Amino acid sequence: MITRILSSVIGLALCALPAAAQSDRVVALVVSVGEGSARADAIQAQLQVIGAETLRSADPNNAEMRSMLRRFTDEAADSRATLVFIDAPAVLFEGRDYVLPAGTSLSRATDLFTQGVPLMAFARAAAQAEQGGAVLAVVGAAPTGLPEGLSPLLKAPGPMPGSAPVLVAAYGRSDPVVQVISAASRDAVIEVGAMLRRMQGGDGVSVSELPRAPIYLRSPDVPEPEAGVPALPLDSAAPRPGARPETLEELELLEQSLSRAAKRSIQRDLRDLGHYLGLVDGVFGPQTRAAITAFQKERAEEPSGYLTRRQLLDLRREG
Repeated sequence: MITRILSSVIGLALCALPAAAQSDRVVALVVSVGEGSARADAIQAQLQVIGAETLRSADPNNAEMRSMLRRFTDEAADSRATLVFIDAPAVLFEGRDYVLPAGTSLSRATDLFTQGVPLMAFARAAAQAEQGGAVLAVVGAAPTGLPEGLSPLLKAPGPMPGSAPVLVAAYGRSDPVVQVISAASRDAVIEVGAMLRRMQGGDGVSVSELPRAPIYLRSPDVPEPEAGVPALPLDSAAPRPGARPETLEELELLEQSLSRAAKRSIQRDLRDLGHYLGLVDGVFGPQTRAAITAFQKERAEEPSGYLTRRQLLDLRREG
């Protein structure tokens, strides 16, 4: 009997949670190594203001940077547009550009092959989105005593097929990049090519190429609700007056039965309320659990980290 009741409740709850359109996702990767951490934090916050989902990596070592890049590549393939912001030391070796992770120790130039991460790897990842993306590389202070053959990165590389445009701001020349992003408003249309052109006007800033087609971080078109999604009154899934509280086991079952699209919708609503800062990926990890707990505490309700039926409906209304 309980299983039958839960199945009905789950079906109604799912109807009340419309799926988010995957093609409208904008995913950003923000990486900082060394002195640029505060600057990167400010960029991440601004990107979230304009609706981007952000992955943040502060002072990653080589393995962590490569792992984050792999995850970003997967997310980029499931998005409409991307943006990468890197604030880290970067060097040039034999015509190739490398980002230096935290803990890099170069005794000879060829150590880059095992310790550095090619800048173009970020550009290839950003290009996986439906419209494409761009890489903004703000060069941090290079280590002292670089081995022979290495030099600090001063300008953008040439265009490469299958890669997103790359903008490079030489060391100490980050202001045009930061100013353009900081000026982006929640309601404005934001197109990557126009943004790169404004940044490029600064001294010490260069771009590999401009996008051949528009790439919108914030589109001029408001997405329509997905066709075919059932629309029932929200109150149809409300718990009956006097109904007993759901057990944790029942709440876990309810959550497990939600589709990934429904979970994305929950993450979006939690983000809109200021509780969630992670990717809207439909995966309920520690960040989502903490956001749900914060939502529950704000309502002075039991902070279980699992949403009740009533909280699902209220979140839909408030988000």
